[in-house]
Amino acid sequence: MTPTPTHSATPPLSATTRQATPAAEPSTAPALTVTSVRNFRDVAGAGLALPDGGQMATGVVYRSAQLATASRADVARLGRSGIGLVIDLRTDTVSAHTPDPVIRGATHKLVNLYAVASTPAVHLRSVAAAETYMRDMNVHFVSVSAQRAKVGEALTLIARAKSPVLVHCTAGKDRTGWISALLQMVAGADRNQVMAEYLKSNTYNADVIKSSYQSTLASSGLTAARIKRATVEVKASYLNAGLSEMDRRYGGLDGYLTKGLGLSGATVATLRDRLTA
Repeated sequence: MTPTPTHSATPPLSATTRQATPAAEPSTAPALTVTSVRNFRDVAGAGLALPDGGQMATGVVYRSAQLATASRADVARLGRSGIGLVIDLRTDTVSAHTPDPVIRGATHKLVNLYAVASTPAVHLRSVAAAETYMRDMNVHFVSVSAQRAKVGEALTLIARAKSPVLVHCTAGKDRTGWISALLQMVAGADRNQVMAEYLKSNTYNADVIKSSYQSTLASSGLTAARIKRATVEVKASYLNAGLSEMDRRYGGLDGYLTKGLGLSGATVATLRDRLTA
């Protein structure tokens, strides 16, 4: 198991957020709404106001949970949206079991961010163990070379895309949360803004968090319910663990992108250009 990241010079993100700069005018482009897919939203939110006075571009990258729940109407809506690439971050096994629907005009690309065919069953015996497991998940996006290669592949695909992209995993909160956080930071968002967007998964998945807690409580007791909740929700400490590892190993985002992921300066610049209005 990867050890807990050491303290770095970059302060961790807090669970509360404030913007240090006045908000830029939000994009006037209509938001794409997909109600039958959980945690569906724009990676840029309503158009994140960036500290340099700019704005993160909306309608470029969307994020969500698995697409298998999409209604026929929403599949058609996605087809009309102009999305040209769907990046599935799930494992080969899960993706094959619950495949994405065919979206008109979109290419589907499996980029298994865990870099294993299937994830082994994990038996967590305490809330502390569950929280450690979730923190380590984010640390491994930085510390495991095979996973770094997959992160780099996903970012390169987004940089090269000529049309909007949809990125998803199973719940749209951990693997998708990591990719989304990187995109927001590449665009220039500060880490408090990134954390606020990351924690929104708890709002979008509120019904799942509540129902899974209650069903586990009824079937297995209070400790099991609390453990389940720790894995179904997101916490600031989870994302902070990965970002702290990024700072410790690579000195921050730029080093992670170039030295860790192997992205060229041109690819990073292209990605930044795509993500900013």
